[in-house]
Amino acid sequence: MNFFILVLVVCFFIFLYTVYLLSNDDFVILRRDIPMERIFNIVFLTALSSLFFSRLFYVIFHPNNIFGSLLGFLLFPYFPGLSLAGAVLGGFGFSILYFKLKNLPLGRLFDFFSIGFLVSYPLGFVGFLVLSKVQFSNVIIVSLVLFFLLSLCFIKYVLPATLGGKLKDGTLGLLFLLSFSIISILINVLSSIKLIFDKENILFFVIFISALIFLIKNERY
Repeated sequence: MNFFILVLVVCFFIFLYTVYLLSNDDFVILRRDIPMERIFNIVFLTALSSLFFSRLFYVIFHPNNIFGSLLGFLLFPYFPGLSLAGAVLGGFGFSILYFKLKNLPLGRLFDFFSIGFLVSYPLGFVGFLVLSKVQFSNVIIVSLVLFFLLSLCFIKYVLPATLGGKLKDGTLGLLFLLSFSIISILINVLSSIKLIFDKENILFFVIFISALIFLIKNERY
């Protein structure tokens, strides 16, 4: 059994707590009279969607007979394999659609969910490395530093600018998708595990282009 699921559970609660801290006293959330229970429900649905699409894209990218059965697909702790790009695309794609359909403050919640991911991801990355017993190479050390600096930069500079009204709602989340996609592609290429035209990298490139288009649109209007 792959115990990475325990790391995912811890990361989920860190994500949940971060979103709670940001949303609890936020004037946009309070003005819209959105109860925290509703936001918690969205977090759970987003996490399930992220996990589902992470598994789905991994199965698509790495076809295997074991994934042909329902149990083989669902029991990822026993038959490991998750796609990071699929998790990002599925989780944020679902949350954005949900916010829009339910007439919730899309940009604001999208920004808060992005910060929640940034806070929890470094722990998940380290947990994956430890459980996989991967030897810490220079590329891995650079990866940890880059993700740490990315989180620090967003928390220290981009988030205050968003809360202070200097950036439009949604800009933080789109900047996160842009930077996270580029860093992930760079790390995949440098690690020699995945080529530039690897399916995972192509999916990250799709996320990057989509985020760039929406960022330009968000800043114009």
